[in-house]
Amino acid sequence: MGHILQAFHDTPFSTPYASIQPVNLRTLVNLPTYFAAAYPTTGYQPGEVDTTTILGFRVEIRPTATSYTYHFGDGTTLGPTQDPGGPYPDGAIRHTYQRTDTYPVRVDTTYSGQFRVNGGQWIDIPDTVTIQGTTSQLQVLEAVTRLH
Repeated sequence: MGHILQAFHDTPFSTPYASIQPVNLRTLVNLPTYFAAAYPTTGYQPGEVDTTTILGFRVEIRPTATSYTYHFGDGTTLGPTQDPGGPYPDGAIRHTYQRTDTYPVRVDTTYSGQFRVNGGQWIDIPDTVTIQGTTSQLQVLEAVTRLH
């Protein structure tokens, strides 16, 4: 099991980032902003399978996301939660900013996983790895109305 755990920790996991709505890393004060965990194509994201050889045996490792922690950049966080978030209007991960500023936001993912040897049964890995997400700079603006 020690070799399996080492292979799990050596897996090049996909580094999550926060998908944000409204888009283009801009939102408004007092407007709910929606967040979701997203993954680039590099690295192994939840459900993908990494294959390695340990002591002559083919070992497959399949990571799963067990929790997410959202850092909103204004001193507040949400999580850990099992909810990966989602888009407007149904996404459950929302945050409303109270002041204009540029905020460093990110989502961290905690991975667990399963492994199998030579195509056998999937077995749970008794460990987790938390990957810190990529930080994005979210600009929070204020809309000003004018009468003409």
